[in-house]
Amino acid sequence: MGIKRFFKNKIKDYQFIKNRRKLTINLLNLDFFKSHPFNFSTDANSEVSIIIHNVNDVKLLLNCLYYIEKFDRNILKEIIVINSKSNDETQNYLEKIKGIIIIGHEESIGLTQNVNLAIENAKGKFIYLLDSHVLVQENYLSRLIEVFNIKENVGSVGSKMISINNTIIEAGNLVCENSEIVEFSKSEAIDAPQVNFLRKVDFCAGSLLFRKTKENGDLNLLNENFSSPYFAEADLCLKLKKEDNLDTYYHPLSEVVCFDNSFKAENNTDRKVFADHWNSYFTNKKYVKSEKINYNAHYKTPNFLFLEENMPKPDQDSGSRRFMEIIKILQRNGHHIVLAVKHFDKTKDSDYITYFQNAGVEICKDYVNAQNKIVKVEDQVVNTLLYVDVIWIFRPLGFNHWYNLIKDKISGQKIIYDMVDLHYLRLERENNYIDVVTKEREREIIFFKEKEYAGMNISDAVISISDEEKNTVSENGVKKDKIFTVSNIHKPVKNIPLSFSEREGLLFIGGYNHLPNIDAVKFLHNQIMPLVWAKNNQIKIFMLGPDFPADLKEKYHSDRFQILGYQETVDFWFENSRVFVAPLRYGAGVKGKIGQALEFKLPVITTGIGAEGMSLENAKTALISDENPQNFADKILELYDNENLWRTLHENSLLPLSKFSIETQEQNIKNMLQYLGFRN
Repeated sequence: MGIKRFFKNKIKDYQFIKNRRKLTINLLNLDFFKSHPFNFSTDANSEVSIIIHNVNDVKLLLNCLYYIEKFDRNILKEIIVINSKSNDETQNYLEKIKGIIIIGHEESIGLTQNVNLAIENAKGKFIYLLDSHVLVQENYLSRLIEVFNIKENVGSVGSKMISINNTIIEAGNLVCENSEIVEFSKSEAIDAPQVNFLRKVDFCAGSLLFRKTKENGDLNLLNENFSSPYFAEADLCLKLKKEDNLDTYYHPLSEVVCFDNSFKAENNTDRKVFADHWNSYFTNKKYVKSEKINYNAHYKTPNFLFLEENMPKPDQDSGSRRFMEIIKILQRNGHHIVLAVKHFDKTKDSDYITYFQNAGVEICKDYVNAQNKIVKVEDQVVNTLLYVDVIWIFRPLGFNHWYNLIKDKISGQKIIYDMVDLHYLRLERENNYIDVVTKEREREIIFFKEKEYAGMNISDAVISISDEEKNTVSENGVKKDKIFTVSNIHKPVKNIPLSFSEREGLLFIGGYNHLPNIDAVKFLHNQIMPLVWAKNNQIKIFMLGPDFPADLKEKYHSDRFQILGYQETVDFWFENSRVFVAPLRYGAGVKGKIGQALEFKLPVITTGIGAEGMSLENAKTALISDENPQNFADKILELYDNENLWRTLHENSLLPLSKFSIETQEQNIKNMLQYLGFRN
């Protein structure tokens, strides 16, 4: 490394450390609250009842209320304060605040009994137990509620508890044998990847949301044998799991800052009551190999490490949608997934990191740890080898990069090579549409072919996206019984609203970083559509998808050839267009765009390349043309005006999708794991 590059990297690292995320919280003093007009309006339809407990510091309590007032204002809530052990000053402040309910000032009963009294009288559908020494942050409550909407069998959800030093106090807890409590990454940095994904835990405390009532109408109350809310909340979470089979989740995007750890205070009596009740229930070992804390006790073996070239973007391309469906299948079967990508673009990829974390995927990314040191992605990947069982690597360049990093450190893990498509085959087919095939291009094809087959032969299992590609690589020497087809997943859309006569226009969709899609656009614009417009100049075509080249848009866009770019939702165009066209002249793998059209029962016209791997039958489930522009244009004109033909394709569109069902792909994955030696 040259001296200039060395210092450039040093400066870059310094800036990265300097700019690490910190929560800056300044406590407001009591003078501020003497004139601050708190107003918590009460509503009989409150969604959440916030019960604030452990009140012993008026300044912290008022700041706690101030931050509740500040964030998640759109959620209807009532505020209940348990004021059982505080002084008259606290009571005087509270009595001046409009809309809050005060419980326990003159009661001689214990804290957990007062909390139960608050639960019994709460108006909200949800109960949110909050320690008074906690300052909530933006979206603290909405993120917790969200879990009840996106996950099944949810009993409770807890927050990331952060110290004033910007380290983890609590990120959920596990309970191991002898009721020993294991705290996730205590004292670690707040952006450490291992504490920044939605996951099941045994319990959370200090900031906990749950439903007021069970399905049978019984109240969810704390065990009054505990004097501290910490053990009482832990016991509640465990009881929800044991008695009702409801899970507790930790949500990293619900963050709260804690100024006092007294909510975790233990006493010998509570510890003994907890152990006596739960010792026989927990048998998980605290440690795995190399004395590594067993944070994955809630997951079924195997644990997966996914290694990609670029950040998948499920709303932008079919390969990424397939990736996400594979994730969902593995999660539904109880497996933990870690994801690392070779290339990370902060401006384009950050939102997708949050997306995957919210979906329960652990994402490796550079971060600054609690010791102010940068932990690189590559180091995190190596560290995961302590607890992952399967390494699933995508694409040839991705395999080449990641395998070289880990090959000397692998100790028993199984390696899967996911080809996604055959890159070299796509390049070979593209040669037919290039004026001059250079020596450099020939070397590029040889390079990819060598890398792809090297990855396949090294790996313990190979994933193809279609049976056709499975046959191709097996004919080239890859052992056939280790190749498994895991294709795209397509789910039929229900209640398609519009009929033939109510629809208009043609539709094409794709990601335009993919050269076969650019070629298809040029083929459409320059050769096919002029022939169509010569017979019917009223037919419009709509081009959807991200990354359309600016120079082509300037050249091609018109009222009849509309380039609409990326759309957050594409349902409108699939439901309102009359015909889907995919004039692909080269490519490899299966075509997600065609599968998506079939989901919407939108009749398809494509080429032999487009139909490859899709199990389409000409004139029954689609129209299949050769690459002659006149023939393709004639099929457009025929289907656009022939309602009987349109109805035939429309009604038969779902027939090819059976091989792309969730059930089929899930079974294919299970077959592969069984081949690798893992039993379901």
